[in-house]
Amino acid sequence: MNGLDPDFRRRLDAFEESLRRRGVQVRMVCGYRSVEEQERLYAVGRTMAGSVVTKARGGFSWHNYGLAADYAFVVDGKLSWEGPWRTFGLVARTCGLEWGGDWKRFPDRPHVQWRGGRTIAQMQRLAKKQAE
Repeated sequence: MNGLDPDFRRRLDAFEESLRRRGVQVRMVCGYRSVEEQERLYAVGRTMAGSVVTKARGGFSWHNYGLAADYAFVVDGKLSWEGPWRTFGLVARTCGLEWGGDWKRFPDRPHVQWRGGRTIAQMQRLAKKQAE
């Protein structure tokens, strides 16, 4: 997927393969997001109609740095939000990924991310430096 960190992509490949070996089919539905796209999503449920879908403003999401991905299950050839989430989370953790389903304040079961020991502030500084 374009825009994903190469180390994160390798972890996702292992994650997807591990799920496949367990008979669980998934498809990534979102990886990298621009800051502008993140801002549009942040507006949903706030200044736009709909339910809140993210707590992260643009620049504060790991998606903005190619270090997060959202998945759906593939059931009978169709995308589904119903599936073995416990297995999904267990495999994510086994692959060294942070699973959004573990979050207490705003659980996000389709979400996995990998920080690589970095903070959002570090990623913001790096992005700013690269833009200069």
